[in-house]
Amino acid sequence: MLKKLAAISLTAGALVLMAPAVASAAPNGSDSYSEPPRVSVDQPIIDTCEASTVAFGAGYFLPSENVGVSVSGLHAGDSAVSGNTAAADGSLVVSYRPPSDGEGTYALAFDGSRSYTATITVSQGQNASEDCEQGTAVASTELPLTGGGLELALTGGSVSPWILGGGAAALVAGGALVATGVVRRKRA
Repeated sequence: MLKKLAAISLTAGALVLMAPAVASAAPNGSDSYSEPPRVSVDQPIIDTCEASTVAFGAGYFLPSENVGVSVSGLHAGDSAVSGNTAAADGSLVVSYRPPSDGEGTYALAFDGSRSYTATITVSQGQNASEDCEQGTAVASTELPLTGGGLELALTGGSVSPWILGGGAAALVAGGALVATGVVRRKRA
């Protein structure tokens, strides 16, 4: 009886803890479910004098939709953002340049028919004391959406900490039962 309880507890705990990894695994075929419009950030980590581009795939927003873009972070009001109107196919490309004295994490919140928040980290590079206007890319430089890699849908779902805690507790309980069985055998 003790062996069965240990096996059941260990199996249940392992299955509960493996479920989030299995649920987010990439499918074998690219057509296993309808692919969502893609979102990409070309450079999620930049220096203060660099620019980053956030690109939304066709169909992400409504055609020609005016998308609200807000930036939060250190001196976010001095940031430069260009391109907030979706194309005729619903795609959108937005360029972001941090403030010249910016540093840390900046959140670009997109508010339209769909919402999305992109995170860009800005670090003070080796040329932080130089003027950002000299010899750097223009903030309105927009990169086309490209990609051949497989991306998963951003569904907004998450795993409850209670489920993970239950799985961990089942693993611990199963391990304790196995240890108890080993101690019992040694005594007998």
